[in-house]
Formats: sequence, structure tokens, C-alpha cells
Amino acid sequence: MEESPLKPKVRTDLTVNPIEQDGQRILLIEDPLGIIAEPLAVTEVGGLILSLLDGERTAEDIEGYFGEVVRGEVPTGFVAEQIQQIASLGLLEDEDYHLKREEVLGTYKASTSRPPSHAGSAYVEDRDLLTSWMEEILGPSEDTSQSITAPRILVAPHIDFRVNTHTYASAYKRIRGCEYDRVVLMGTGHSILEGVYSPTAKNFSTPLGETPTDRAAIEALLSTDHGVVGSHDFPHKSEHALEFQLIFLQHLLGPGNFELVPILSGSVHAWLQSHQRLGQVEAVQSFLESLREIIQAPDRKTLVVAGVDFSHVGLRFSHPVPAAAMLEETRKHDRQLIDAFNAWDVESFWGTEAESQGRFNVCGFSTLSTLMEAMEPVETECLSYEVWDDTPTGSAVTFAAIS
Repeated sequence: MEESPLKPKVRTDLTVNPIEQDGQRILLIEDPLGIIAEPLAVTEVGGLILSLLDGERTAEDIEGYFGEVVRGEVPTGFVAEQIQQIASLGLLEDEDYHLKREEVLGTYKASTSRPPSHAGSAYVEDRDLLTSWMEEILGPSEDTSQSITAPRILVAPHIDFRVNTHTYASAYKRIRGCEYDRVVLMGTGHSILEGVYSPTAKNFSTPLGETPTDRAAIEALLSTDHGVVGSHDFPHKSEHALEFQLIFLQHLLGPGNFELVPILSGSVHAWLQSHQRLGQVEAVQSFLESLREIIQAPDRKTLVVAGVDFSHVGLRFSHPVPAAAMLEETRKHDRQLIDAFNAWDVESFWGTEAESQGRFNVCGFSTLSTLMEAMEPVETECLSYEVWDDTPTGSAVTFAAIS
């Protein structure tokens, strides 16, 4: 039902993160669509008003409720002025927003290539410097006089390179000297709002060059839609989870020496309590079968790469206590997931997350659950496990390398 212009509704596609600035808690709002060019800092008062803009309340309703919350008299017209300012900033789902959204999505859909989004910020933009930087991360080549068993799967983080590069190296050293025809590259889609999976047929480029996609594989995945494949591939535009893997893959394999099957994965937690494994969910079975055929195709040597982190805990992630108070149980939860993954125990992996009711915010759960259903059992081990304890924000993120 379309909201009345008299009942304003805040956009649901914005990312909102609480931060502390000059001793004051504020909300940092970013727009994945890019309609709002720069991040916006909003006070707690503004955040309260935003939370009330649900498309069901009028400005008068909100003003009355706001007065009750702040326990004081609200100046006449104050809330209406705030809503007008919010609208002018592009934060509402109004007619102007819908027009701009369709324009942005249409332009991106028509493009055939996905340019690098994080070159020059998360990693260096110059090709030669990037090559040297990655060689430094990976370290010297090991003895290759003995035959190399090419891994079938790598699990690597997508954590900021400024936080950790050791864990990336632990994973990607495994494919040094290996060759593949195709890489199924799957990772967390942080901005997926529609469906569960977002494949894209766009070629991917970085400062190292362009890697073509396997368009036949992508078409096969897109044809399986039962409401689980998004109608557009815009979530790929600014996503770092795959881009951070691709620079290593291009460096080690050569940007034009393999084809890519890029897939972003959203949440599957809606089925966590009602099913014992992802493969039981009827809506995703066709997608899983198609992915299984791609990965197991006998005529293509395929590497599967998962760009995922594990737990996200603490104040930044809506927990009532700092991460330090949760780290022991967080590590235990991660270890149970990793052990279940290495044992290829699909139901134990799912059950561990179900038992926690998703409270540890394991962003890679969907991707790993999907791959465990789509692949034959693989012998893997945990090569590295790390915790980024961001004490100033009372938060922590965990991540691992597995192959």
C-alpha cells in the first residue's frame, strides 16, 4: 500500500550506524543508492523522529508521541519542520525518491562492467603498487618442488585491510601456483533488501585488470527465481565482500585466466527456527540445485571462494553490553560453527546458529550454509582465526581463513 504524503515514511534502504562524536552519540546515515552523496550525521532527537516515520502516522501523531517521549511541551510546528528538513535531505520514500531510485537502478542495470568501488580508499589504486602490496602480504613463495593439491574451496574475510591482512594471506597462499577455469565467488551482501541472492553477469574490474563473468552460469542462476533472487544487481555496486577477494584472485591467477560467477547472499535467518538445514527450504532448492550443477560441472575446474566474516558483537551491533563482555561466548560460538563446517556437518552448522537465535550476527552464515548445500563434502581446516576488538566503540568482529 502506497503511503499517503501526509503520513511520511523513512527510506528502508539506508544504512544507519550509531557512533560517538565529540562525546555525543549520533547516527551516521549512508545511502547505498548514492542519491544522498555524503554520509549524514543525525542527532538522537532526529533519530527518534526518523524511527516514527513509518508511513502510518501523520505529523500530528508524531508530534503528540514525541512530546510524551521527551516529557515536555514541543513547540508548535517543530516536528513538521523536522520532517520537512528530513524530506529535503532525501531520507523519505516520496515521489522524488522513487523516480531517482528507478533512474539509478536502470543506469546500473544497463552497464556491463562493475568497476572497482574501493580502489584508492581500502587499497592502493596504482597497479604496480597494488601488486607489490599483495606480494608483501602473501610473503615469499613456498617450495613448490612437490605437487600442489589445488583447493576446491577458500573461506577468507572481508574485514578492512587496515585491520588485518594476515588472515587473507593464510587463505590465499593455498592457491599460489594453482590454475582454475572458473571461480564461484560468493559473499555477504550487506545492502540486499530484496530476495536472498544477487548474482550478476557484469564483468569485474580492479586496477589489475578485468575478469569476465560466466554468463551462462549466471543466466542459469537467474532462471531459478522463486522469490529468492533479487530483481536487480545493484547490491554489487559498492559491496566490498567480493572486491576484496578479487584482487587476490586476479593477482594469483591472472585477471583474464578464469571466469567469475559473482553472487551476493542476504539473510536466511527467517528460516532458522522452522527448518533443520537450508536445503529443506523449498524456496531456495532450485537455486541450490543450479549452483550445485555449476560447481560440480566435470568439464570446468572450479574454485569456490567465500568472502565472509563471522561474529559482530558489542554496542555497534545493537548489543546492550560492550564486546569485551561477550568475547568468550563469541569465540565458543565461532568455534562450534567452524568445527561443524570442517566436519561438513550441515545440520550441526545450522543448528548451532539456530540455538543462538542469530544473536552473534554471523554475516557469513548464509553464504556458508548455501555452499555446504551446493558442494560435495570437502576436507578443510581452519588456517587462522582472529578477533578485531575495537575497544573505543565497545565492539568486535571475528573472522577466519579456512581451506
